[in-house]
Amino acid sequence: MIVNILLYIVFSIAAAIYFYFKRKYNYFKDRGIPHIKPKFPMGNLQGIGSTDHIFDVVCDVYNKFKGKGPIIGLYSVTTPIYLITDLELIKKITIGDFNYFINRGGFVNEKEEPLTAHLFTLRDDKWRFIRNKLSAAFSSGKMKAMYFTISDKGRDYVELVSKAVTKTKSIDIKELTNRFTIDIVSSVAFGMESNTMKYQHPELVNIFHEIFDPDATLFQKFFIMASFPRIAKALKLRFFSKQISDFFMNVVGSNIESREKLGDNRQDFLNMLIQLKNKGSIDGEFSTETRKISMNDVMAQSFVFFFAGADTSSSTISLTLAELAHHTEVQEKLRTEILEKTKEEKDEISYETLQEMTYLNQVVNEILRMYSSGSILIRQAAKDYKVENTKHIIPKGADVWISMIGIHYDEKYWKNPYKFDPERFTQEEIAKRPNYCYAPFGDGPRACIGMQYALLTVKFGVATIIKNFKVTPNSKMKYPIKLNPKATNLEPIGGYQLDFEKV
Repeated sequence: MIVNILLYIVFSIAAAIYFYFKRKYNYFKDRGIPHIKPKFPMGNLQGIGSTDHIFDVVCDVYNKFKGKGPIIGLYSVTTPIYLITDLELIKKITIGDFNYFINRGGFVNEKEEPLTAHLFTLRDDKWRFIRNKLSAAFSSGKMKAMYFTISDKGRDYVELVSKAVTKTKSIDIKELTNRFTIDIVSSVAFGMESNTMKYQHPELVNIFHEIFDPDATLFQKFFIMASFPRIAKALKLRFFSKQISDFFMNVVGSNIESREKLGDNRQDFLNMLIQLKNKGSIDGEFSTETRKISMNDVMAQSFVFFFAGADTSSSTISLTLAELAHHTEVQEKLRTEILEKTKEEKDEISYETLQEMTYLNQVVNEILRMYSSGSILIRQAAKDYKVENTKHIIPKGADVWISMIGIHYDEKYWKNPYKFDPERFTQEEIAKRPNYCYAPFGDGPRACIGMQYALLTVKFGVATIIKNFKVTPNSKMKYPIKLNPKATNLEPIGGYQLDFEKV
């Protein structure tokens, strides 16, 4: 009797789950939207985090369905995703009809995990308020002021690589570049001398690794938490470990306490956040809005600037060096430009000189076409949106993905898209392409606020290494580059092992 009851319960639960998923997976079929047949339980994201990188999956979906309409349907677990492939519709969603798509969606649990409530995930009025206030931190004047710190860290970067090269010709450049970008962001954002390039404060590097080292479970956890946010919050699931949260909040908290006690008013990113916390405005700002932010807001914005700023810049520098190692003619042309532009500056690269390096700009633009952390732009409909010239409506609350990775590799816009070719970004070639087929930092009001900071760091880092070292391939690093499916960032299979030789 008991066995029969248990079997009945198990069967009933299994049947309920089956019909629940079946109903969910008919969403796009019922609406006549082209889509890929989903598989239980991850929908169309099966294999992400284990056998496939998410960028590759979304690019494959784009290639399979491009030209079959402006919208493609796919599923993240049971959540329907509207994948946008049409350039005009992308322009409308990111710019023209932005008020319909102001939010990004994703998982936020401000109460239990304050660090998730950062600028990337904030919604509606709170996002507008903080975005407007923090824009001043990334003005052209601030960028020029930050450059002195970036340039100063360049000396340590060259010394770090030089010492590594004396021991062994082959080095993992990403490991060293992580230290370079951590030291920069520590200084320009928080006024801290982390000195990780001098092998001080190893705890910072350890936490950095804990966040970004390949983890097969992280993608699945993120998509499940985003698909079932109420369950995730009820179970008090965390996106970041308590160790990561506690470490960062202690570091920033003690920094704030020290500044307020000593009256330290240094002009950096953290100081702006402190001013917003204490008085709701920033010194020198002309604004009638004096709403204050909380300590948790300060922590979350500091967190995303620190770790996202350090990792994306480090990955882009390392990927640039990897491609240059396999394209010696491009590397030599770039080195010639750098040496020519800096011949009057001895060991320095001034801010003005860096801006004059047109070929360096082309190289970095091409890297960002091929490998951008913003390859998938995520939005969420704030209200029902009628897709022009179709019968389709994107309903309020629906998640929208824009496949920039698919567009960046579309032969319609890029000849031989899998080839590394900086000549794509001459002014003549740019003029031949339609607008909006290149957006590595996103577009519109929700484009990456730190774009200019990232470009400045990347260009300086690449110029500094190429000026001082010849970079060649190493057999340990696989080429063509294929992204590690377990990585949440741009980590190639086999790592970033390259050979370096002093110029």
